[in-house]
Amino acid sequence: MRQATLETSVALAGAVLSGCGLWHALGFTRDSAYLPTAVMSLLTLLLLVWGIRSAWSLRQAGSDTLRFAPGHARRFLTLLATSVAMIAIAPRLGFATTFLLFVPVSGWLLGYRQGKWLVTTAILFSLLIYLIFQIVLDRPLPPELALRLVTGS
Repeated sequence: MRQATLETSVALAGAVLSGCGLWHALGFTRDSAYLPTAVMSLLTLLLLVWGIRSAWSLRQAGSDTLRFAPGHARRFLTLLATSVAMIAIAPRLGFATTFLLFVPVSGWLLGYRQGKWLVTTAILFSLLIYLIFQIVLDRPLPPELALRLVTGS
């Protein structure tokens, strides 16, 4: 199978799904529709661009055949497993705590060995999540398990 064939298929399927997400986000109330609409619009646009570029390379004879390196499959499965774990534990542990754990652990498992940058990235990402929900969306995140244990509430 040619790589461009797979890329075109994935990009167009993703564009359809993100288009459905965009349609759904447009039905939100005005205040809560801003961020999901912007994100889904950008995602749909980027997927369409990717699909068009892949389709264009299909028309040209220079498309490579699809080859998987063993390390790529392992990294994909590692990222998939850590993402599923993160989604499963986030409601119980709290979103900021989960991201503080998820970014360094998944990065380490993927082979990044600069711990200082993994922790810095985790802190910045958790802060970004907090700011988006508290400042932009004006929606509180669920309480963190660690804070509930410390405060007793």
